[in-house]
Amino acid sequence: MNNIEVYKTDLDDRLAANKILDEIRRAFPGSDPSFDLEDCDRVLRIEKPGSEIDERRIQNILNTYGYEMNELPT
Repeated sequence: MNNIEVYKTDLDDRLAANKILDEIRRAFPGSDPSFDLEDCDRVLRIEKPGSEIDERRIQNILNTYGYEMNELPT
């Protein structure tokens, strides 16, 4: 079963988004993260088979680049 987490972010930079996606993939092998920067919530969606996603690690990755996130209901 896949776990899917969806977050609202304040990210607005495609280059930073790509770097963050790379960091998430390294932190969570087998995950499939993506951003929708065209959405008004600038959504970060992470799909990962098997185990849960550590939201604090995701928040730390975004904070490293100066961005914030909040969980959206799925």
